Amino acid sequence: MNFTRPAVRAERGARRPRLSWALIALLTGPLAGAQGMTAQTMTASSAAPAVSGGRAVQVLPHSRVVTVLNGTPAWFVCDRTDARSVAVLGWPDARGLSRLTTYSKTRPGEYVWKSYRVGAADPGAGQIYYPLTPAGTGSAPNNVHSFNTGMLDRPEQALTPAITGVTSSEGSGECRWTLNTRLLGFDARRSVLITQAPGGTLTYQTFDFAAPGTPTHPDGAQRSSTPSLTVTGGTRLLTQTQEAFVFRNNGYTYTVRVAREGQPAGASVTVSWAGKTVQQETLTGYTYATRR
Repeated sequence: MNFTRPAVRAERGARRPRLSWALIALLTGPLAGAQGMTAQTMTASSAAPAVSGGRAVQVLPHSRVVTVLNGTPAWFVCDRTDARSVAVLGWPDARGLSRLTTYSKTRPGEYVWKSYRVGAADPGAGQIYYPLTPAGTGSAPNNVHSFNTGMLDRPEQALTPAITGVTSSEGSGECRWTLNTRLLGFDARRSVLITQAPGGTLTYQTFDFAAPGTPTHPDGAQRSSTPSLTVTGGTRLLTQTQEAFVFRNNGYTYTVRVAREGQPAGASVTVSWAGKTVQQETLTGYTYATRR
């Protein structure tokens, strides 16, 4: 892929409908919220009306979800487990157009983006496919792969959008998706995953881009890879503005902070040793879920 740092501009095109967006919402869970705010003013408020088809909050059957890319609401983050890229798809606008941004895992900070027309859901046997057609063309060889979480043995543990694959002209691969995910995010050098088991146990994992792990499939639906670091037994700290997850391992403290719903978007990872910060990174994009 030829990764560049393109200027942001809108692209237009027509949508080819198959099912109504209302039906898509029924298939993937009720949705609410707003888009159309800047990185400085965007807040995850479900009370705001939908603008241009975008949503700051997804209300899924068992969770409320905020997905953000550089402060702007998005549909989902696809951290590819079998390819060297991360893809983030924005919300389709009224025309069905959405921006797919693909970040390189081999060239830190570099990315490409392209406008796609997101087709209506094509469900069957529990699987759901959304065609992706490059804006201005008539063919749709690409797609987003999802599934009906109601078919899981433990559907109440599906907290994030059930996206398990994205195929596009910029790349293809399986998306990291696990049960009980509270946070999935990435910066220029690694991905971060925090899960919280039904009993409350927290687990922190990182996946370094420079040393990719082996793809794993814990069961028929979950997708992940061998982590670079795993720390179990963290604690949660809640304030009015943020939720923090704190993990300690071999003298290091890993603190992941994420803005709570209704607050300006943002998430970061801080690594400290003996009370002194040795590394701090702002997450470029993330998905943050809270149980309903």
